[in-house]
Amino acid sequence: MNDDARQGPGTVPEEAAPSRLGDAVDAVYSYAASRYNWEDLIGFLAHLDHDSFRSDAPRDSREIASSLISHLSRADALATRLHGAAEHEADIAYALLLLDADRRVMASNAGGRAVFDAISPAVETGKRLSFREDEHAAIFRRALDDLKKDADMAPVLLRFAGEDGETRLACYLVPGARLTSPVLRAADADEEGPRPLCALIVANKDDMEEAPEIFRKALGLTPAEARLAARLRFGLTLKEAAGELGIAVNTARNQLRSIFDKLGVNRQSDLVRHLTELAALAASMQGAPSARGKAIVTSAERRMVTLPDGRIIALRDLGRPDGMPVVILHPLVQSSLMRPREAVIAGDCGVRLISVERPGIGLSTPDPDCSYVSFAHDLGHVADALGLARFAVLGWASGAPFALAAGSVLGERVTRVALATPRLTFRADLAPVSSMHQFFGGLRRHTWLFEAVFSIMRAKRSRRLFRPMIRNFLENSEPDRLVFEADTSLLDCFTDSFVEALDKTHKGLVGELNFYAKETPVDVSGLARPVLVWHGLRDEMNKAEDVQRMLRNMPVEAFHPMPDDGHMVLFTHFRDVLTSLLNDKH
Repeated sequence: MNDDARQGPGTVPEEAAPSRLGDAVDAVYSYAASRYNWEDLIGFLAHLDHDSFRSDAPRDSREIASSLISHLSRADALATRLHGAAEHEADIAYALLLLDADRRVMASNAGGRAVFDAISPAVETGKRLSFREDEHAAIFRRALDDLKKDADMAPVLLRFAGEDGETRLACYLVPGARLTSPVLRAADADEEGPRPLCALIVANKDDMEEAPEIFRKALGLTPAEARLAARLRFGLTLKEAAGELGIAVNTARNQLRSIFDKLGVNRQSDLVRHLTELAALAASMQGAPSARGKAIVTSAERRMVTLPDGRIIALRDLGRPDGMPVVILHPLVQSSLMRPREAVIAGDCGVRLISVERPGIGLSTPDPDCSYVSFAHDLGHVADALGLARFAVLGWASGAPFALAAGSVLGERVTRVALATPRLTFRADLAPVSSMHQFFGGLRRHTWLFEAVFSIMRAKRSRRLFRPMIRNFLENSEPDRLVFEADTSLLDCFTDSFVEALDKTHKGLVGELNFYAKETPVDVSGLARPVLVWHGLRDEMNKAEDVQRMLRNMPVEAFHPMPDDGHMVLFTHFRDVLTSLLNDKH
């Protein structure tokens, strides 16, 4: 791109401004072209915060900033072209086979048929899966027997080796109960038909992102040893792992010898078995459902409610179907997705948890005239469709003003309103002490960026983009970082929810951002009862003094300050928050 294109027509920049503008434009295009360079956008926002880009700057300088809009538009088109539907589909492009109880192939995809041909003489729909070697058949049979004893067991890594001990194929055996709709669709399976007993899925290398940290902490490995162990566990040979890590084979061999010493094993096959068992144990500890109570988890699938004007509101109906209804409203970059763990806790508490996607979020139809009040009426129609005479509302973070509006507009129909680390307005003066503050603080100061930035973000949406973004956002919040480190299923859920939230459009998200940027007030005069508030005092994004400022002149019955918690206070005290909505004495 030449300098004239960068500056835009008709601008007369200050002496230093062209360099800053050029850097900013380069950052925009770098962000649009790469799936991962969201840090470039943070740098771009830093450029905008320079004096010459501020609203009180000289007129010519403001014109320089405004000329960036055309570049953002082009970057948006570039991102959409580079990271469109094909990129999104690649996130679920596993090589897989779906099998029934008799080991017959129910469905498969082209990748699965090609990959599994290495160990099976015939991979055809309707035919029983067989193996070229007796040892491979025995490995599969043992795993299948375990699955039949425990239909909800954690996925197990199967490693099929050749006579030389080198891995011929490594894949996961996944119980049918754990298969998601995208996986079924990826195999062209009938989602309404019989459920497969299991799936064989080639190990996704993206899983290595978490594996080294697990191995390092649990086994006392060095970071380099943990990275090597993760690759060996996923079926790579020592030579392949060394090549992927960019180290010499002799270096890898020395690291492997050290790993053997620390784990007390002397064969690579024993190492893989040890690491697989550790990973399966970690997965089962993170995702094991509670055995208490009579909770019924209906978590996975979204259902749609059609409003009188023809729009759709998507939701997930969790917990106990006969329990006390509690509607949960999420932050603006989250869909209705929740972990089975929270659904089970809701069931244990006797709660029917209804997780709602607001207009323009996830699968809910955008509403160009959306407001806090209009959404409250939408929620009333949703409750009618679900047969709910009365219900409580829980608003988390930027879902809080919508929860307050629902309580005020629907009056006695809303039994209680609880807020967890509520955010009712934006702060434009957030100090850039972390990437999280710099990103959101910059956007709040430059609201004209909302449309372009989140359009590009939607075009680029993927787990590999959003997962490190979410992790980096929490880098300066110690209690939140520890929560995510202790339970990676929470990070998985946030990542998938982020992807879902932007699945159809970014319009709802942009509309809500403008509510906050304009500090749109919420009328709480119709609240039937004062609200309950839960807040982590170590929340770096939402300081206690800001929360108290936002709640000033609002009827608050109980403020629960949690001294050791941060932004994730809802998840560390989920049972307590739900119980507070059922209990009339606080």
